[in-house]
Amino acid sequence: MNLIFPRITFIFLCVILLITFNSSHIFSDTTVKIISQSAESEFPSGIKFNIEAESSTKIEEIALRMKFGQQKSGVYEYFKFETSDSVSTELFWNTNTASKYVPPGTIVFYSFEIMTSDGYKTNSDQYQMIFDDSRFDWDEISEGMISVAYHGPVSNRANEILETIIETTKFMSPIVGDLEEEPIRVTIYNNIREMLPALPPGSETIRRELITEGQAFVDFGTLMILAAGDSSLGTAAHEVTHILVHRAGDSVFRNIPSWLDEGLAEYGNSYPAFSYDTALDYAIHTDKLLPITSMPTMPGTPEDIIIYYGQSKSLIEYLINVYGTQNMKALLSTMKSGTNVDDAFQIVYGKTKEEVENEWRDYIGASLYDWKEGEVALPTPIPRPDIKVFSLTPQPGSNVVQSTESDSIINIRSTGEESGNIIDSRSCASHNDSGSNDISAFFLIAFVNVLKFRKSFILRKINYYDKWFGEIDEPL
Repeated sequence: MNLIFPRITFIFLCVILLITFNSSHIFSDTTVKIISQSAESEFPSGIKFNIEAESSTKIEEIALRMKFGQQKSGVYEYFKFETSDSVSTELFWNTNTASKYVPPGTIVFYSFEIMTSDGYKTNSDQYQMIFDDSRFDWDEISEGMISVAYHGPVSNRANEILETIIETTKFMSPIVGDLEEEPIRVTIYNNIREMLPALPPGSETIRRELITEGQAFVDFGTLMILAAGDSSLGTAAHEVTHILVHRAGDSVFRNIPSWLDEGLAEYGNSYPAFSYDTALDYAIHTDKLLPITSMPTMPGTPEDIIIYYGQSKSLIEYLINVYGTQNMKALLSTMKSGTNVDDAFQIVYGKTKEEVENEWRDYIGASLYDWKEGEVALPTPIPRPDIKVFSLTPQPGSNVVQSTESDSIINIRSTGEESGNIIDSRSCASHNDSGSNDISAFFLIAFVNVLKFRKSFILRKINYYDKWFGEIDEPL
């Protein structure tokens, strides 16, 4: 009896306080009505939101709340207007900066929160719109939760891409599970000129001179695919696998490691590039395999990147063929629960990831790697030249500025050092006559081929693909 009375008193006081703080909501006679609302894509600049609302008391604040695609968190912004009982206002949300970039085809969920002068607040229903590229009139085909948007005479290619993505999701389902409840939206561009403005903001030089064949935006659940070219189906398979893998393995604490992500993406690619196998064979015979499972990110040189892709693909194939799809599914599920990749390997495979990598090395006939305690493999830094003062006469530690007799062009060189080659920033690779970074002719051929067939974020020189700048006249 002594315990019951204090509890009743506490509950009674809580109810009184709740009524006191919310009396303006419970007993308010305020009514708010949204007369109209809209959201209009002005891609790539942003989204224009409009709202017209009326209230029995003056409206003081209207907040716009938004969530883009499958992002876990949302954002909000306030409309600007003069306090009134009848409000018609507009808000423009910019998407043309790196921090606010939203890819085309993204589903935008939004709602309004309205507050009146007497403290009354109300929330609208949730609305949604598709942030399409407003430069074109889009047609759309879909099956289940997968939609493909296209324009122009490319319906055949759009259907092929849709079928490829559906086949890929089915093939990967034993590993990633059933993820069909979350939509995947694909936007197809017909040529590079169309696609360039749709890419994330970046260097104008890079955007002008390099080509992206496809890109997955995992948090948004969207893909961009370049329809022109022979590799669009492989690009679609590779990129959609990225989305599936991240959904299956990412946690709120960390994402899955790059080597696992890229290896699974190539495993799910039904149109693989033979050059990855060529690069792997080259690395095995030249003893250039990377300690891949200890690398936090991709390496920095073109040669190492190709080897990285070849290793990732081969290692994932080994894990699945030897240990089974169920263990790979368990590995992703364990990491999604918040476990880091090192502990996840111990839980699922009973071994460290380094031990598993050496098993794979032994399986393919490569030399084993001896990890040192705490050692982490990082890309080799590119040395930067020392900045020295200029001098008209040779002096230690300075650069000589002199005029050549042949053409009177100013020549700058470093005293006591050999002048290096001038590297064209537009080139896919630099050339060095010293031989220290020499790559065999065989491997260079493989490198060119992998750039031709690479499925994810492939960068190449535009002047080799001028035909892609023209409109497609024939149905694909």
